[in-house]
Formats: sequence, C-alpha cells, structure tokens
Amino acid sequence: MKKYNFIVTKQSKLLKFLEDNLPQYKYSQFNKALREKDIKINGVRAKENVLLCVGNSVEIFLDDKKIEKKYEVVYEDENIIVFNKQKGIEVCDGEFNIQLDYEKEHKKIYAVHRIDRNTIGLVIFAKSQTICNNLIKIFKSHCVKKYYYAVVKKAKHKESVLCGYLVKDKNLSTVKIFNTSVQNSAYIETKYNVVKNGQDIDLINVCISAGKTHQIRAHLAHYDMPILGDEKYGDIKLNKIYKQKTQLLQAYKIQFFIKDDNKLKYLNDVKLELGCAFLNFF
Repeated sequence: MKKYNFIVTKQSKLLKFLEDNLPQYKYSQFNKALREKDIKINGVRAKENVLLCVGNSVEIFLDDKKIEKKYEVVYEDENIIVFNKQKGIEVCDGEFNIQLDYEKEHKKIYAVHRIDRNTIGLVIFAKSQTICNNLIKIFKSHCVKKYYYAVVKKAKHKESVLCGYLVKDKNLSTVKIFNTSVQNSAYIETKYNVVKNGQDIDLINVCISAGKTHQIRAHLAHYDMPILGDEKYGDIKLNKIYKQKTQLLQAYKIQFFIKDDNKLKYLNDVKLELGCAFLNFF
C-alpha cells in the first residue's frame, strides 16, 4: 500500500479531486479505497464521496498494483460482442465497467442485458443501437435461455422448477420473493438440477428465460438454498466456513431460439458456453 497526502486548494468532490491529483490510478481504485475506508479527510475516515472545502487535508492509501482487465472476448461478429466477465466489474455502470473500458480503445457498444457485479460469466453487447433494440426484443419474447452454475447450500431436490413472484425494493437495492401474487410483483420461474454433490453444498445448473433483478440469488435463498458467498441473500455462517464473500454464480451458457425471419436468427447456431468455474469446490 502507498500513502498520499494532499491539502485541498479548490472546492471539489472527493473522487474527482483524487482523479485529478493521482492520474496514474484508475477511478475504480479510488472508489475501492472509499468503500474500504482507506481515505481520511481531516483525520476522519471518509464514508462517501463528499464535497471537499479549501484547506481540507486528504489522506489516501492505495494498492500500487496495476489493475488488469477483468474480462475477455469470447465471441465477436459484425453485430455483437460477447465477454466473459469476472467478479468485481460492472457491465455498463459503476466505477469500472466493461463498456467504458472497451470503448476507450474501440468503438461504442450497447449493453443488451446485465449480470451482477460479482456474478461472473457471459454478457452480450450489440455494436449498434438498432441491433441492441432487436436483441432486447428477442430477450423479452422468451427466445433466449440463460444457464448458470451456482454453488448452493444443500439442494432440496435433484431437479425442480421454482415458481414465485418477485418485488423490487429500490431503496434497499434488494428484491423479495413471494409464493403468491402481490402488488407490483412479477411472476418468475427458476429451473435447476444438481450437477455435483458436496457434504453441505451442491453445484447446480440453473436455467431462466426472462430473468429479473437478483432472481436466481433471491429465489434460491427463498427455498433455503442460498448461493455460497452471497452476502445479501446468503447464509452468513456457511459463507464464513468456506471463506467466501461474493456469490459463486456463473452465467456459463446462452442459447438463442429465434423463430422468425429476424436477421439475427443465425445466433441460434452460435455456441456461447464456458466451462464451470467452481469445480475446485468438489
């Protein structure tokens, strides 16, 4: 870790101030330091991106290691580009995201769908707004199946189709699952089958078509099968036993079933699939 000290000479937001004064670092590193309380303002640990005043002292500790790209291109043609995203990176928002990083050296791309920051695996971007709109319609029409690997607390059945109703809580950035329809709820289905058994955990294959925010994580937790490492919906005790702080969830396969004369129908024959990232747990 390297320590830096500054005295503020011009009013500025904290992260913008650091970005201006430490150009050798990435914005994501400042955001990480803020989350981990490695920034002090006038000797007090900063908790948010506050407005700095002239005369404030700023102290920050930064990891001097270079941040490497946390994604790779696994498929590309004239219409789409597909990345294998690792944990800790956003799809198109937040401190460090695929879209922003890719566009620094390439042309503009458009996010078709998203996976959570600490969920790993396949994400698709379009190379034009027209293609993006087309793909979004395809996703919404249930012509796409998305497959995930997840390490969960002991599964209840070898295979099952979980049905329920999901409600978003925007204030808490979480979702709640209900067994029956309630106000503002959306119907969801989450199919799974066990791939490998462990002593108190299982590796399962999950399939969804039109996925909702946090659907897999919250739905499995609702049936007492939380994903290992999930700190939002998971089993805290089990997470500590296995020393996992982020959900072991991988978007490993995407299949298209486009039926009409859509110009993207060729994607039905494109193989988008990754190997399982969690076999070392079994």
